[in-house]
Amino acid sequence: MNIWHLTDHKAGHVAQARGLFAALERAGVPVRVIEISVADITKFSLFFYWISGARLGNLPPNLIKQDAPDLIVGVGHATHWSMILLKKCFPKAKSIVLMKPSFPLSWFDYAIIPAHDFADQHVIPSNIFVTHGALNPLVNEHRHEKNRHLILIGGASKRYDFSEEMLIEQVQSLLVKISNQQDLQTVLLTTSRRTPDTFLSHTFFKNHTHQLQLFPVAQTPIGWLFEQLQLAEFVWVTQDSVSMLFEALTAGCHVGVLAMPKTRTDRVTEATDEYIKQGLFLPLDSFLQSEGFQNTPLLKEADVVAEWLMTKNIL
Repeated sequence: MNIWHLTDHKAGHVAQARGLFAALERAGVPVRVIEISVADITKFSLFFYWISGARLGNLPPNLIKQDAPDLIVGVGHATHWSMILLKKCFPKAKSIVLMKPSFPLSWFDYAIIPAHDFADQHVIPSNIFVTHGALNPLVNEHRHEKNRHLILIGGASKRYDFSEEMLIEQVQSLLVKISNQQDLQTVLLTTSRRTPDTFLSHTFFKNHTHQLQLFPVAQTPIGWLFEQLQLAEFVWVTQDSVSMLFEALTAGCHVGVLAMPKTRTDRVTEATDEYIKQGLFLPLDSFLQSEGFQNTPLLKEADVVAEWLMTKNIL
């Protein structure tokens, strides 16, 4: 299976594509992935290459001697035009977009769309698969350590404000709760690139070094977070980080939600609230009132998508 992966190099988008590729390999599909940076593609050159039957224009340099693709996969709005044009150049290939695209869905062969981005779920076309959260490369490796907690701090977004005071209060309440009910607990906290630099300078953290291990995102190596998701029994995620909530769930963790000040309501916030109602995620307030985590089904969305694509006879 020759796959051309169009990439904008954003970490979240790359993780979605790699999640699909890994799932295809687990399903027994031989996969050869060629990564193509959208920065290396001149759309006008690609357009003339297509319209002239390969007599004018050029493919990106790293594609000139490659075998024709079986699949063209892209994530991120910046990849869409290039996907469409490459599909024109190689009509036998199937195009798969791993998000709700900025162009009509009919312009792509298949679309894998998270439920929170797909409004009309009552009528789902046959070329669309709706997933719980975005795809990711995680699986449950069953290495979780009892009473190990991981706290993931996000930042301000178009849906949430960042309240240092609100988060410090929640982290403090969490530490008190677990210290009262669990022995020999391990608690780690890490930040994201959206977290204000001043957050970990708060005096609270200086006074709780005996309870809390701090790992600023800038000091964590590649792969550190995914490894911690395999080790943690409980993961607490600020509610702005939807992808992280589902990554933790896919890794087999019990997933709790830390509240953030909401600035707008839309499909994403409503979907997160609905997932909480369904018991996939447990709000910290409920945990503090001694409500337990539900035994949620193991989430394996990438594998389910791979199986669905196999039913389409394109692999």
